[in-house]
Amino acid sequence: MDEVAEAFALDGSLLNHHLRVGDAVVRSSVEVDSFASNGDPKGVWWKSYMAGAVPTPVEGPAPVLRVVDLFSGAGGLALGVRQLAADMGRKVVTELIVDQDAAANAVYAANHDTRLRSKASVSSLVDFRLRGWEDAAAFVYPPEVLDSAIAEATQAVDLLIAGPPCQGNSNLNNHSRRNDKRNELYLTVPAFAVAVGARNVVIENVQGVIHDRSRVVQTAERLFEAAGYRVTTGVLAAHTLGWPQTRRRFFMVASLDSHPIPLAEVERALSDPQPRSVLWAIGGLETLGSKDVLDQPTGHNHENQDRIDWLFDNDEYDLPLSERPECHKDGTTYRSVYGRMKPSDPAPTITTGFMSPGRGRFTHPTERRTLTAREAAVIQGFPYGYRFVTDPRNPPTRSQLAKWIGDAVPMPLGYAAALSVLGPEITSRPNRDGSTE
Repeated sequence: MDEVAEAFALDGSLLNHHLRVGDAVVRSSVEVDSFASNGDPKGVWWKSYMAGAVPTPVEGPAPVLRVVDLFSGAGGLALGVRQLAADMGRKVVTELIVDQDAAANAVYAANHDTRLRSKASVSSLVDFRLRGWEDAAAFVYPPEVLDSAIAEATQAVDLLIAGPPCQGNSNLNNHSRRNDKRNELYLTVPAFAVAVGARNVVIENVQGVIHDRSRVVQTAERLFEAAGYRVTTGVLAAHTLGWPQTRRRFFMVASLDSHPIPLAEVERALSDPQPRSVLWAIGGLETLGSKDVLDQPTGHNHENQDRIDWLFDNDEYDLPLSERPECHKDGTTYRSVYGRMKPSDPAPTITTGFMSPGRGRFTHPTERRTLTAREAAVIQGFPYGYRFVTDPRNPPTRSQLAKWIGDAVPMPLGYAAALSVLGPEITSRPNRDGSTE
């Protein structure tokens, strides 16, 4: 098992980042202002990322990282991959994105170097058939990508990342939880990976996917292993890494080239005992005064605004049952519903309902309103300048923004998962002086 560690060091106006795997280290740096001496170098590093800074690798450029992104959404998972690649001196080129939301594809392409995009269903792009489930699972015949242009462009890509639909496994889904046909889309990922010979794979989903009644996780793991991949799985928590959101996601990572670093080891190496607060992330955004749709708070009906005001008038963070709607007064509702964020704590998990006080703890910690789309995006790890508006004449709707942002993966989680499969190559890259330390 490769031991992983990271360290930060301030050298004048440069903040240096050292990422070690085994006996080898990759070094990168960003220029910072005087505030870098505030005793939180990792926080400063992240603030630089949020402001759009790209780390400069000390060892010089490495090969381009060719990526395919399935169920790609607005590009949230790709952000962590891109940040790790920058640390390693690798430029990311996304050979293909696939999502049935054409507007999300446009947002993705506006922010990432993207060559091909498709709004087809992933299941329509790859021909495969299974027999058996879990340990007995196998492809009946070798999977094949049906579109010749896509097959040629994606052959032997360095990394395939995917976020299959997770609503069927969400604990917020009380109708078809664990037994939703969308859950089986998870299995299109190993099929596509095997079809194109992807060297490395990262799949993210909600924690509940492990309990899916079709056993899609166990089946996918078996399909990967039968094709020669080494696989590791686990849950990564954003706040454990120090990020200001209590979000957990289940990851499966697979590699043809090496043994992935166990996710628990990656999380340990990147962990931070004190997660940053929600105001660390969004403090200062309250006064932007922008008319951009990203910065406009949602208007609420009279009853919901009264509930928000009650929290502030009484200096409370949880709305008592007496102040809730009749349908939520029986005590069985989620405690966080209609709640206010605590300014000194990480944000709760951001969902697609972050614009409504009745769908979670989404009332701003210091303002009498719910989060704006920009604030939620920042909490999810999107840089401040991320382009969600690709056509000013046709800006996205609030529901589109809520879906793109709420379904995303915080940057540090994507970074950690990508490190699990890309980290082992660091051990084969000597430093400029020929050493590995």
